[in-house]
Amino acid sequence: MRKHYFIRKEDNIPLIGVHVFGLIDRGTNIIQVRPISGCPLNCVYCSVDEGPDSKKLNTYEVEVKFLIEEFNKIVDYKECADIEAHIDGIGEPVLYSKIVELVKGIRKNTGVKTISMQSNGVLLKPELIKSLAKAGLDRINLSINSLNAEIAKRMAGSDWYDINKIKETAEQIVGSGMELLIAPVLVPGYNEESMSDLIIFAKKLGAKLGIQRFERHKHGRKLNVKEQNWYSFNNLLKGLEKKHGLRLLLSKTDFNIHKAKSLPIVFKKGEKIKGRVVLPGWLKNEVIISVKNRLVTVFNSKNKIKDSVTAKIIKTKHNLYLAEKI
Repeated sequence: MRKHYFIRKEDNIPLIGVHVFGLIDRGTNIIQVRPISGCPLNCVYCSVDEGPDSKKLNTYEVEVKFLIEEFNKIVDYKECADIEAHIDGIGEPVLYSKIVELVKGIRKNTGVKTISMQSNGVLLKPELIKSLAKAGLDRINLSINSLNAEIAKRMAGSDWYDINKIKETAEQIVGSGMELLIAPVLVPGYNEESMSDLIIFAKKLGAKLGIQRFERHKHGRKLNVKEQNWYSFNNLLKGLEKKHGLRLLLSKTDFNIHKAKSLPIVFKKGEKIKGRVVLPGWLKNEVIISVKNRLVTVFNSKNKIKDSVTAKIIKTKHNLYLAEKI
């Protein structure tokens, strides 16, 4: 049984440093907002092995007021007038019961130009879609991998997945005035033949289509398929573009993504650090410690909450810190 951890302001747990919850700044005008982890689906290609059958140990959730407060601090620091707040996570962000309140809170920040959200759509009911649009959500990136019912169920890893309801959800998103980006993952041997139908569906709705290349990830599901190289993948998209007359080779400029002032990296690779355990980690023999107002994931540790841990930093990219226990 997985344990769920709720992170409040009074817990004095920073929200920067880990990828499983909180806030991520990758040196662009996009700030990733991760309010919750967990997912109702068991997608066969899931890069983080989320869902009811996940082997991960814990899930996490952040208090909404705390999350908005810390988000605003990053916006102020970045001194950028066209911030995009992208609500995503390790799983499905709509599991977050305060999702509408989160969007409303972010919308109040005058430095935010766009609010977008990732979703698989299964929890997006009509009233929630209307509420999100009213709250100020600009775009939903909706994961639809096939319009074929059997292929869609197989890829979702869930017999109850209903592609007809998801199609209705897509129509409701467009009808609400929000922008829709349909975002399938092209998995060789599963849904290559589904791309044309998805393109036709996107054109009918006036939606964008952002086809993603399947990639294996260390902590993702172990899917026995051959990973397509970028050359073959891009050639496939070029062929589909020519056939359907819809741009599929999208770049950062299509979404107004550009470099922006980045939060400072507070540790150096190889640096020795010492901090207290504030949470158990996402994986076995892993803990999360707090040091210098940052979180650090420490490997090879069976320590408990409040224990002191000494570790050596092994990764610092994007203020996501990994360390080995010494």
